[in-house]
Amino acid sequence: MIALLFALLSATMGLNYYRKTKAANVVFFITMALSVYWLKFHATSQLTIQL
Repeated sequence: MIALLFALLSATMGLNYYRKTKAANVVFFITMALSVYWLKFHATSQLTIQL
C-alpha cells in the first residue's frame, strides 16, 4: 500500500512537471483519500504475531 501511495505521489509530481495540473490535482486528492483510508484502517490496527 505504501508503494502504491509513493507511486501515486510520483505520478502527481510528474503530471505537474508536464503542466497537467488538473490531472495532477485529481491524482493528488485520490492519493490523500487512500492515505486517510490506510492510516485509519491499517496503520492503527493492532499487530498480531502468531507463533
